[in-house]
Amino acid sequence: KIKNINIENTKVVELVELKRDLEFLKGTSLLFLDEVKIIDVIKKYEFIANMSLRKSYPNTVEIKIFEKKPIAVQVLGNHKFYITEEGEKLIFFNNVFYEDLPLIFGNQKNFSSFFREIKQINFASSQIKAFYYFDIGRWDIVLSNDKIIKLPEKDYMKILMNINSILNDKNFSKYRILDYRIKDQLILE
Repeated sequence: KIKNINIENTKVVELVELKRDLEFLKGTSLLFLDEVKIIDVIKKYEFIANMSLRKSYPNTVEIKIFEKKPIAVQVLGNHKFYITEEGEKLIFFNNVFYEDLPLIFGNQKNFSSFFREIKQINFASSQIKAFYYFDIGRWDIVLSNDKIIKLPEKDYMKILMNINSILNDKNFSKYRILDYRIKDQLILE
């Protein structure tokens, strides 16, 4: 009979509530564990991406939780959502682990692919305070030092690959806006 339920690896998921929801396991047979019922309970938690289950004899079930990882907070009108690495929208709630995430303003559905491209070129994503998406298909990036990078609709990856050198160049330090919207030009303000 199961006497102990050990759950590990939770940051966001409320551990006490999850343990309470899994209490039905106590007193049942460890050999004939109803994994379908466990999965049904786990599905109720939006932040859980996956889990692994291990039977630890004689009387313990060990559950390891793998949570979804938000990369930004999208602001749409008066509503906020976490956006995960996979592009999934999750209901927003204040959480100490995710209070420094960049904000996204605008109704852009493919943010996660844009963010992956930024990470691939080693752009310092930790310096990003906000992303502004415009319906014409372009982005503005606001950095933590309040500098604004205005990107064109197309071919912005070439710009982003060189942006670190420009941001670190002292000759550009006095400019607050780096506007790349016009092809082959950089307008400084």
